[in-house]
Amino acid sequence: MKKRFGVLRVLSSILKILGIVVAALAVLGGLIAFVMSFAGGDLFQSMGIDSTGGVLAGLMGAFMIVVVGALYAVFLYGYGELLMLLVSMEENTFKTVKLLEDVTSEEKLETEKVVTEKAK
Repeated sequence: MKKRFGVLRVLSSILKILGIVVAALAVLGGLIAFVMSFAGGDLFQSMGIDSTGGVLAGLMGAFMIVVVGALYAVFLYGYGELLMLLVSMEENTFKTVKLLEDVTSEEKLETEKVVTEKAK
């Protein structure tokens, strides 16, 4: 049987890959912000923040980048999985309908056979 809903399958794969890429970029961005919070003391001093406050702001920024990025990645990956779930549900429903059609057609044939034998 030919696979149906090819576009949804491709879109699901793209969303899952995008979710993994976003997670990796969030971790990388968090690491960069973490390193910059220690290395970029001059940057924070130019904004009027003392070096201790700059480190704390950098750590909080790094934490927020990782948390928000991870949440976004989970949503993207989850939407990809949701599409695959819906496609799988449709396939199972389609198979069930085909099975029921086969069973009812066999029952009709048996019923017709019994009726014709009784008529003889």
